[in-house]
Amino acid sequence: MSGSLTELAPFIQPYARELIRRAAPFGAQVTSVWRSAEEQRELYEVYRHGGSQYPAAPPGHSMHERRRAFDVVAPPWLLAEMGGLWEWWGGRWGGRGGDPIHFEA
Repeated sequence: MSGSLTELAPFIQPYARELIRRAAPFGAQVTSVWRSAEEQRELYEVYRHGGSQYPAAPPGHSMHERRRAFDVVAPPWLLAEMGGLWEWWGGRWGGRGGDPIHFEA
């Protein structure tokens, strides 16, 4: 699963682009943006059965389905730095709840 930040709602795109622009030189890469209900259901089932270390919301409850969230792969120290900046800009970072790869608005 991958995605482009252009799949996000327009109001979040400039912030997401800037966050990734700053973090990309250190290895950050976007791995998931918008998800269909079916994709979300599949991820939720994998998580529910212990196949993923990262939580997944049930279908209909994910900000990915609303184009208001994206996931990033990066070293833990970088995710923490990104999360702090994202929160300072007014977003929500999943690292406070066990999902450090998740960023949403």
